[in-house]
Amino acid sequence: MSQPRRFHLDRAADVTGVSGTGRVADGVRWPDGTVSIRWRGERPSTVFWESLADAEAVHGHGGHTRIVWDDPAPATAGECPHCPDGHMPADQGSQPWGAYVGPERDGDGQPIRVYVERAGGAHVAESDAQWIQARLNGADQQ
Repeated sequence: MSQPRRFHLDRAADVTGVSGTGRVADGVRWPDGTVSIRWRGERPSTVFWESLADAEAVHGHGGHTRIVWDDPAPATAGECPHCPDGHMPADQGSQPWGAYVGPERDGDGQPIRVYVERAGGAHVAESDAQWIQARLNGADQQ
């Protein structure tokens, strides 16, 4: 990566009762892979991490906080014709899968959606959805 890339943290549920929900912080992933995060709210602060994965491990709260990229992914020529940054198989790569309960509710106020996504805003493909669906439906246990 040769340019900084901006993102923000979007929190579906505030498990600690400190940051609130919605857009709780703004961040930058720097060309060397380090990350700066500036927290919003009554007591704003800035923290620095060696990697986005490290920041997500502490601030992700088990999938309740997701990383939303504000800048487009930089293109890398010549790897995957469909994925500018070279798509990894669903069971490989450095960015693990995360899941969180979405804000959508039924008439009784119960959650109705679970979102599954790659950490750090990594893109996904139809093959990823097929891989996940097979595991959820037990196809990998036959």
